[in-house]
Amino acid sequence: MKLILKHIHHSSSASLTALIEQHLKEIGKSLQIDEARVVIERRLEASPPFHISAHLVTPGPDVFAEAMDHTLRAALLKTVGQIEVRIAHKRTKRAGRLQRHTKAASPGQFAASGARN
Repeated sequence: MKLILKHIHHSSSASLTALIEQHLKEIGKSLQIDEARVVIERRLEASPPFHISAHLVTPGPDVFAEAMDHTLRAALLKTVGQIEVRIAHKRTKRAGRLQRHTKAASPGQFAASGARN
């Protein structure tokens, strides 16, 4: 996984980078992440001041999330929470499609319909 961090009006720190990497590794256990682009912004005149947006490049549809809060850690946790919700939704959607597909193509339907060769 390639991690791209961009800081706007905020200085980077090793502990923040390590925290982001840790969260992304946990997410990476359930979804392959090819690239993660994270923007950390401190808005000087806004309340709440911290805004974090994440774009995860994955096989299939990419995952996007963003959150704002009064502390950097809280904004990060909200963003990670949104990513997890979106991944769970993606899985549920896929499972539903697979279930409909297997029901539609079940071999018992052809035998019950009386089709003969």
